[in-house]
Amino acid sequence: MTSLLDWPTELQLSILDLLSFTDLLSMSVVDKHFRILTEPLLYSKIEITWARERTPPITLLLRSILDRPELSGHICSLRLDGEGFTKKNHEINEPPALPVTTLPISKASEIIHSTGVPQAKLWVDELQSGTVDAIVALLLSMLPNLTFLHIGPNFALESRLLGKMLRCALCESSEEYRLPAFRSLHDVTLSRRTNEYRHRNISNTADVLPFFYLLDVRCLSISIDNPTEFVWPVHAPTPSSLTSLELCRLRETRLEPLLSVLNGLQKLHWHWYYQPDLDRDVSKHVIELDTMAEALCHVGDTLTDLTIVAETCPELSAGCYEPPELEMRGSLGGLAHLGQLRRLCLPWAFLMGFSPSAGKQLGDALPENLELLILTADLMDHEEWVWDDDSIVRATKSGLENQTRSFLTNLHRILLPIPIFRGDMTEERKAELSQIGAHAGVGLEWDDDE
Repeated sequence: MTSLLDWPTELQLSILDLLSFTDLLSMSVVDKHFRILTEPLLYSKIEITWARERTPPITLLLRSILDRPELSGHICSLRLDGEGFTKKNHEINEPPALPVTTLPISKASEIIHSTGVPQAKLWVDELQSGTVDAIVALLLSMLPNLTFLHIGPNFALESRLLGKMLRCALCESSEEYRLPAFRSLHDVTLSRRTNEYRHRNISNTADVLPFFYLLDVRCLSISIDNPTEFVWPVHAPTPSSLTSLELCRLRETRLEPLLSVLNGLQKLHWHWYYQPDLDRDVSKHVIELDTMAEALCHVGDTLTDLTIVAETCPELSAGCYEPPELEMRGSLGGLAHLGQLRRLCLPWAFLMGFSPSAGKQLGDALPENLELLILTADLMDHEEWVWDDDSIVRATKSGLENQTRSFLTNLHRILLPIPIFRGDMTEERKAELSQIGAHAGVGLEWDDDE
């Protein structure tokens, strides 16, 4: 029988592609030939999880790359995960330092200084101290072929050195620094930090904005703090390849300078967020709907899919447990100018106010080419919310009766935020909605998860 070693390399690779990670590890120690074949497969996709009270193996990966730099070229996908560090009621400094005793610090120091970045000494000092930010920054600076990057909450707590490295690599002259240009990096996620209220003095804006300078970024999911003044690191970027953006924490008053440069954006998922003890100078209890609509109009020529999720959190640093006070100002009438929009998902309260007395009509802010409208019950736990199922249905019926169907000819489905309370959807209510929808030529749906 012919040995596997005698098969053509292409056929050997096709077999190896079918093996699990564990089997590939076994094959990699058979001999030098199979180690050479399996290593690109073993290192192409790296996933590291920082579980509670367990040290993540990121320093082991970094040591392997420092000892054998050729391995770095195999890594195309890097996922750093983990939410939280300790058991309940056990306080520690976050993020905890990682052990670096096994790292070849002299090699790492040589690589850092060779990049030419101005903060090289600080970077080395932080690396020797086991700072997660320094470790992640060094690892990324050695991965020129990345196509996918996910930085989870634990690894995103501090990003000062990562941000400085990215600014040198992406925003300034590429000839000045020996850093990768990340030309193949298409998909990036930088998650919201874990336990943000414990880190109120950290601002990540300057650290994360360089991601918008990636040459071919297509999908970006990013959490941005609310700066007192929104300033790009250098000139404003032109990320024309960016078609999908998930945005967290940034408030409506800081949205315009970001969206104004995204001339190819097709899909936006925005997590509107308010917590009184975060970003106090910018993030206020007043929801500026006019400002929100004006900012969104900057992507009106290309945006086809818009999702807005609204979330608040009590002022945890002050020991509060109740939702914070909110106030709405203005309207989302400007959304009617989003001429390419086909799918819209947003809180009922943003569109209709906190109560029927706001006097808003369902169709006033809807773009003419809209096909699907999803309305959610976000913020219903606030005392300002006075809607119930009956008033929502009445407002919907009134809005559809007053809306000219010759205008919203493409609107086929509306998902309403009812029943407010699970189990309250009666057969009579379903029949009523079917009748209202049939009369208006729109399919009315509801949350059927009972």
